[in-house]
Amino acid sequence: MLHRTISRVARSYAKQLVRRVSSGGPIGQVGTVVGPVALKSKRDAQWRWNIGLVGAVTFGGGLLLYYGVDREGVYSHRALELVKSAIWEESNVNQFQYGAALKGYMAALEQMQSESMDPLSDNYTRVELKIAEMLEKLGMMDEAKNVYLELLYRLFDALNSPDKVPFPRRSDLLRKDLRVLIKSLELNQDVEAGKRRLLAHLLLAQEDVLMKSPELKEFFDKKKERADKIIQGIPVELSEFQTFVNGETINLDKDGFMTLNLQRDSTAWEPFKEEIFIARDLYTAYCLSTKDITSALSCKMTTVEWMIMADMPPGQILLGQANLGSLLYLQAERLESDIATINLKTDNDPSLLEDENVIKALRRLYRNKDNCLTMAGHCYEGIVDFFQKNKKLRYHMKDQLDNSVAQAIALSTYGKGILHLHDGSLPKAERLLNDSITMAREADFKELLKEAEQELNKLKEMRSKESEDAAVVE
Repeated sequence: MLHRTISRVARSYAKQLVRRVSSGGPIGQVGTVVGPVALKSKRDAQWRWNIGLVGAVTFGGGLLLYYGVDREGVYSHRALELVKSAIWEESNVNQFQYGAALKGYMAALEQMQSESMDPLSDNYTRVELKIAEMLEKLGMMDEAKNVYLELLYRLFDALNSPDKVPFPRRSDLLRKDLRVLIKSLELNQDVEAGKRRLLAHLLLAQEDVLMKSPELKEFFDKKKERADKIIQGIPVELSEFQTFVNGETINLDKDGFMTLNLQRDSTAWEPFKEEIFIARDLYTAYCLSTKDITSALSCKMTTVEWMIMADMPPGQILLGQANLGSLLYLQAERLESDIATINLKTDNDPSLLEDENVIKALRRLYRNKDNCLTMAGHCYEGIVDFFQKNKKLRYHMKDQLDNSVAQAIALSTYGKGILHLHDGSLPKAERLLNDSITMAREADFKELLKEAEQELNKLKEMRSKESEDAAVVE
């Protein structure tokens, strides 16, 4: 049931994320809200970054095609006339004639091809993306998907070919590649293919970041070694695990707004900082939808650390840490399932308990499960402690531009309640679940509200049954 819920929510989350990109809204990153039970993040939990539409994958303001400046490819007079005509056809003034607009954009593309315009230039790819957009509006989804994929393959091939893309232009092209990738996933029906595509294009962008900053590469190599231990089931010392945000790393100013004390030089992440984190969160969502908790955990651990290095907004790091706690909980559940499988085998064959390999495997699984639960608790507690020490934040919660702050606190409170439920501390679990329900209502976090209410009802049934059993004994 847990994995089916995660799969359903992850697919919904992925579609929601790419749909926001295609709707003309701000491009930003949303923490992958999963939990001891799976959750999704509401649409409004996003960075409020003002990303212009020129060169983006959203084209609500068609006139930007005309006024956009492109150093690599300039519209000829004929191509420009065709583009302007197509813009007119799709406008509300002309009753949204998408079929006529499609013909106009296709004619403009043919004109540019005849003029040997650079197929990687902004003006060329904008027209291609407008063609895909018109195809979508006409319900021709397969054709639109093919346009996106063709452009994506061209960008990927260029970025992978030595000396094909001048270094000063590479970062901008990587941003375009990630944006087209994100947009293309809206029409993707093959989850495994989507995962492979995300991974391949993410590696390109990440290599660019590490190439710009050797210091980051050294830092990441050390952190990856620790993360690999956790996801491979190798016991790790708790001293090796460090949460990212708490009362010492985040301050509140006099108005109750958060400031991060972990300021870093984030220039290596530009100009595709927002896009790379959207893509990483989509990869996490895809991993969850295929029940690949190990890969989801690995990706999320790295993502949160990278958000610190990239100097992302504190609210998004808060939510990322809460999500990491939830994934650690899921990893603990997976390890618990492995333990149960081995115990079942030993029940059927007691001689296995004398097998040194079986004994070592059980010890490793138990230790790593306990560590994952402890680390999940650390993730939640850092956020909850911050909230409890800064009550002023409650009164400014609705003023925060980034709604992920409220969601992170509500999710962490809920997560702590689930951990106490797991330990059998029912009174503490009930109090925390009630608190999370109140917070979820305040934050309009409907998905968490539903899940918390369900868990609370289960808890009440458990307590009621305990009372009945006690009465029978008496």
